[in-house]
Amino acid sequence: MKQKLTLLLLLFTVLTVANCKKEPLLITGSETMHTLLNVVAAGYAKKNSNIEVTVQGGGSFEGIEKLFEAKTDIAASSRPLTPEEQTQFERKGRFENVLIGYDGIAVVVNPANSVSKLTLEQISKIFSGEIKDWSQVGGKPGPIHVVLRNDKSGTAAYFETHILRQRDLGEKEYQTFKKKEFTNDSKVVADNDEMADLIEKDTASVGFMGMGSAQIQNKGKVKAVPYSKTGKDPFVEPSIQNVSERKYKLSRGLYLFYLSDRGKKIDEFITYITSEEGQAMVLKSGYLRSTLSTVEVEAIKP
Repeated sequence: MKQKLTLLLLLFTVLTVANCKKEPLLITGSETMHTLLNVVAAGYAKKNSNIEVTVQGGGSFEGIEKLFEAKTDIAASSRPLTPEEQTQFERKGRFENVLIGYDGIAVVVNPANSVSKLTLEQISKIFSGEIKDWSQVGGKPGPIHVVLRNDKSGTAAYFETHILRQRDLGEKEYQTFKKKEFTNDSKVVADNDEMADLIEKDTASVGFMGMGSAQIQNKGKVKAVPYSKTGKDPFVEPSIQNVSERKYKLSRGLYLFYLSDRGKKIDEFITYITSEEGQAMVLKSGYLRSTLSTVEVEAIKP
């Protein structure tokens, strides 16, 4: 009798564990969006205990590649798809493209760096290697050490086009500088945390990362430099309020890409992150919610 009870108890335990097994949901891609998605995933898990959300980085290009190879459920990207990528996904099934927020790109230096402002043209020349000393942009004399993200970064791709090659100054400037390249003397890192660690240790270094990463995840390690597109317009610090009021010009959209015919769990997560609750979490993570007209800047305060 005792053996039967033991066997029944064991069978009950096995069945209970089997029934409690969570269904996995994998999101891969943008390092800029990594912390944001972890925050949203934690909120989502409280309401959907049967789903286990895992967020992996690697960069926007990585997420797009993994989605195309069916190795992730959702791709996170800090850049829109190219027309070629859009066509490829539409051939694979019912493709969806969702804007979940906005992020300002911050040019970051060591907190001890005395440089207090930079224009687009100055930044372009720093990252191309034309400006090599901090004294050329109002800092103390000393060589500039450029730090870049790897080629899988959506932030790096945006920065290369809009700042390095000066697209934000107009089509004429872009056509003039569209072949400009990052300096060969730069150091390349895999993600924002590695960049922040390097800049914290090296007072001569400069890099770029998402506004949320600079001012929340890596606060104290780096300093975001106020930015002006032309030098004639005001120099503005990257912040949720300044992006929402269109004062800070260096900003871009944050996207989730997925195939909607690949399971109910994907649609339910997208519904959650675009809901009022999900968008409040986007804001609290240091990013601007996708519904610009109803931004609640006060929500970032503890």
